[in-house]
Amino acid sequence: MGQTKFKILLAYDGSELALDAARYVGMVFPPDKTEVVAFHVETKIPRSFWEMEKDLDFRFKTPEIRASMTERYKLVKECMEKARKILEGYGYPPESIETKIHTKEQGVVRDIVEESRQGYDAVVVGRKGFSRLKDILLGTVPMKLLGKIKSIPLIVVGGIPKHKNVLIAFDGTREVVEAVRRMSRLISNRGYQLLLCHASKNSADMDKPLSLKNDQFFKQSVECLTSAGFTEGQLTCELISSEGDLTENIVNRAREGGYESILVGRRNLTFLKQFFHGRVGDKIFQAAGNQVVWVVQ
Repeated sequence: MGQTKFKILLAYDGSELALDAARYVGMVFPPDKTEVVAFHVETKIPRSFWEMEKDLDFRFKTPEIRASMTERYKLVKECMEKARKILEGYGYPPESIETKIHTKEQGVVRDIVEESRQGYDAVVVGRKGFSRLKDILLGTVPMKLLGKIKSIPLIVVGGIPKHKNVLIAFDGTREVVEAVRRMSRLISNRGYQLLLCHASKNSADMDKPLSLKNDQFFKQSVECLTSAGFTEGQLTCELISSEGDLTENIVNRAREGGYESILVGRRNLTFLKQFFHGRVGDKIFQAAGNQVVWVVQ
C-alpha cells in the first residue's frame, strides 16, 4: 500500500503574491509526500442576466461581455498553469498537482472554507490579491479566512522567505502545542532553525531562565519536533520581556533574528474578550506584513 500523502489547498487568484504562495508550497512541503490543489473561485454573471438579455437596452453590449468573460477564463487558466509549472520546478510530479476552477456559489471566502473541509491538511494563501484598494475597503481574503479555517493550519504568505527559520510564538497553551504538532508533520526537517519564543509581561519570569523548559506544554512541543526528526541543534528557546506590546515584541524578534515565518496557535475566547482585548495570534497575523504566518485554531 502506498504512503498516504498530505493534501494542501492553495487558494489561488493568479496574482503575484499567489505565485509566491505557490513557490512557498514548493519550497516547504516535500514533493514526495504532498498533493496540491490550486483552487480558484471564479465569479460568473448569473443566469438571470442572460434570461433578461432580450430586454436589455442596446447600450448593453452582451457580445462584448461574453468576450470579456472568455478572456478572463483564459487568463485564469494561464495563471493556474503558471502555478503548476512552479510546483513541477520544485520536483512535484504532475499527478500530485490538481488545478480546480470553481464557480462561486456562496462567496469566495465561504467557498474556500467549504473546499478546505474536503480532507485537506493545510490551506495556503497569498496575503493580498489583485487589488490593494479592494483589500483595504473590503478586508483581505486571508483576514476573512482567519477564524473560519479550523483544525488545520491557515498559512498566509506575505513574501518568499530567504531562510527556513521559524519563530514559534509560544503562549503556554494546548493550542500552540497542536500548532507545533501539525507544522512538524507537514514540513521537512532539513535546513530549519526553530525558535520557541515566549514574550512575558511578568518581570519575575525573567529571573527564571529555565522556567520555559520546565513548562508542560513546552516539553510537549519539543517532543513533537524531535519526534518529527528535528535535532536539539535546530531548536532554541527564549524568554523575552514584553513591557510594551506583546505582538510588537514577537514580530520584532522575528525580524531581528531572521525568522521569516511565524507560527501561532489561536485560543478560543469568548466574543467579548475577542472584541475588547483581541488575540495575540490575530495581532501577529496583521502585523507580520511580508512574513509567512501559520495560524492553527
